[in-house]
Amino acid sequence: MRPRDQARTAAALLHATGSASASVITSRMLAFSNPATAFSPWHQSEAKRMSSEKVDAMNAGMRAASMELALLPSRMLMIGARPAWWTPNGWMAACMDAAGLWIGVGNAALRPAKSTAVRNRSRLARSQG
Repeated sequence: MRPRDQARTAAALLHATGSASASVITSRMLAFSNPATAFSPWHQSEAKRMSSEKVDAMNAGMRAASMELALLPSRMLMIGARPAWWTPNGWMAACMDAAGLWIGVGNAALRPAKSTAVRNRSRLARSQG
């Protein structure tokens, strides 16, 4: 993927994750603020779900980022092996490609968090009707 594509993907991932997370936090705050239903079975299961989903998303993100980091040296070597990149303009293009690879590592780490937040937003919207 080109560096500009990686940057656009990063912006889209951050926007989707942020907006879904804000909706989830708002829904949960409203649900937990009702003192009449405090310590209900739903509250207990939701509290357990909140912590387990965060740990699961973190583990999945770390695995995905680790895979991208494992592939990073060979991809960097492929960038440096192109003779077209040995010119001043080529050097700048190679630096941009390398930056895109690093942004790709961050994108891989963020994808599980985004999917978890979006899934929670739709689940909480259905449950609150």
